[in-house]
Amino acid sequence: MARGEEEPFVGLIIAVIVAACTVGPWLLSLVATFLYQPRKRKVLLERETQAALKGDALTTLSKPFGNREIKQTKMMMANVVMSPSWVQMAIGNFMSLFGGQINVFTKVVDWARREAQQRLREQVAEEGFDEVINMRIETTMLTSTRGGKDKTSGVEILAYGTAIKY
Repeated sequence: MARGEEEPFVGLIIAVIVAACTVGPWLLSLVATFLYQPRKRKVLLERETQAALKGDALTTLSKPFGNREIKQTKMMMANVVMSPSWVQMAIGNFMSLFGGQINVFTKVVDWARREAQQRLREQVAEEGFDEVINMRIETTMLTSTRGGKDKTSGVEILAYGTAIKY
């Protein structure tokens, strides 16, 4: 190839790389937001439905209900860390201009809370406990500092309580 023929080819390669780096992550975020996340939420709903058929083992009561003899207790914890996708962040940031409830963020936090509780239910069942009393939920915001400003990058939800075996 002559020198003049290489330059347009190199320019095309650079243009493709720049496009892939700028558009690619947004396309991936769109796929995650509208295909991956709904599938994961559907699986969570199925897990919650299966657990509900057995009766919910989680309660905020500070003492067990009834006068059954307690054979074993154990502190149990389950957590999840989630963050909105780029697309969800863009939508949420735009909606924050108007104020009020930002549904896209509400859905992410609700999903995280439900996932943490379901993980606790599953962990309790795996270890053979009957119920959890005094169940609590803690939330931690994960932030990153850029340019002297803290930006929320995710949320950790921790569900915990006292597991009881009768």
